[in-house]
Amino acid sequence: MRKITVFDIINLTPKNNCGKCGYTTCMAFAVALLTGRVNARSCPFIKLDELKDIGIDLNGIKGSHVDPDTALLKELKSKILNINLEKKAKDLGAEIIKEDGQIRLRLFYLGKKVIISNKSIIREDSKELDPRDQILLYNYVYFGGSGELSGEWVGLESFPNSISKVNTIKRYTEDKLAQHFGEDVEELYKRSISLMAKKIKNCHADLCLQIPVLPKIPIQLHFWKSEPEEGFAAQAKVLFDKYAINFLDLESLVFTAERMAEELIG
Repeated sequence: MRKITVFDIINLTPKNNCGKCGYTTCMAFAVALLTGRVNARSCPFIKLDELKDIGIDLNGIKGSHVDPDTALLKELKSKILNINLEKKAKDLGAEIIKEDGQIRLRLFYLGKKVIISNKSIIREDSKELDPRDQILLYNYVYFGGSGELSGEWVGLESFPNSISKVNTIKRYTEDKLAQHFGEDVEELYKRSISLMAKKIKNCHADLCLQIPVLPKIPIQLHFWKSEPEEGFAAQAKVLFDKYAINFLDLESLVFTAERMAEELIG
């Protein structure tokens, strides 16, 4: 059986940070459950049947005393502690910063500059990064893919072993965007500007955008507005570069799309 991840658990929560589980965020609850500090039923909204399907004991994982707020981040930080960031910079699409004898990297994530060192990841404007974003960025650095993108765009279903994730990206990204923006293509475009989106010409949808979530993880978003008089509901489709899987694992790719949607919806 494959290793259960925090993202697997988060996808079964409402992801609205309601706090009813006793934790300030759904991310914190997911880490707490994964590290045995909380009972699954602490979240009144979690999908218990699906949780059992992925192999989580509803009573929690016994015998773990890991701090749920820091466990996963500590693990990921340890993985990049000895990585040569200067050598990784080109493949990550990052700018090298040399100050006080230290090497750091600067790159764009969801339209904002982040600074990466072997010990931390912070936003350049000093605003706090969501723990989920830190986890994704650490994965991006650790995964450290190489080479160039193909320029060929495909749906998630084109990647190996993606069947279970296709429904996830549809439910938590494509359907959410379609339901939120409906007929309002202009509002979608306005909100995409802060994510450094560019319109794609000669597109068959009502609006096609290319959004550089990470330097080597651009996402294309194709959006068809609703046509109530004709009985057509809005639709959205997310596409990745054919070689995106060289730069992030499948679950992290799904998460980049979810975070993009969250930023667009606001």
